[in-house]
Amino acid sequence: NGGKYGKGLVFFADAASPYLPNLSAFLAEWGIEVREGIMFETNAQNHIADAPTSLGSYPTGDDEILNGIAGCITGYNVPIKPVFETKGVISTSQLIVTPDTVVNAPIGTSNSWTGADKYKKEAFATVLQAKRFNYDDDNNPIQNHVFALSSIEFIHGEWSETAAISNKNIAFKV
Repeated sequence: NGGKYGKGLVFFADAASPYLPNLSAFLAEWGIEVREGIMFETNAQNHIADAPTSLGSYPTGDDEILNGIAGCITGYNVPIKPVFETKGVISTSQLIVTPDTVVNAPIGTSNSWTGADKYKKEAFATVLQAKRFNYDDDNNPIQNHVFALSSIEFIHGEWSETAAISNKNIAFKV
């Protein structure tokens, strides 16, 4: 974008995609780390029956983009984490997160995987927002945004059409 403001990027991760080092490096500049692996929910109360690679995540914070957003259900989530909260003019925030019962499982992990006890349980973001803020020549605030969503299932899949779940709503708001 030649350093200009007022632009945005939305990234949907997909566990079936190959690792993309150039895109990952760009996202890291914006405070977003894309890890290799797949999120696996260890608490049966937080995932679809017999499908721990399909998990729930919930809004956090008070960002206005979260108005009207309830929980989301997505599958095959790629682990994403913030690298920093603020660095220069860029700030990164977690908008939607999993409970702290999720592990970063190896690529290709299936729903029948039994190795989760060997991994650290933690909360992962499923929607991250990075903003770069400045002013134009007339002193009007302008921003660039980068959003990272941990799964393509925010817009693709059976849960995107379910009214009680906010998958599609958050995807359209970003």
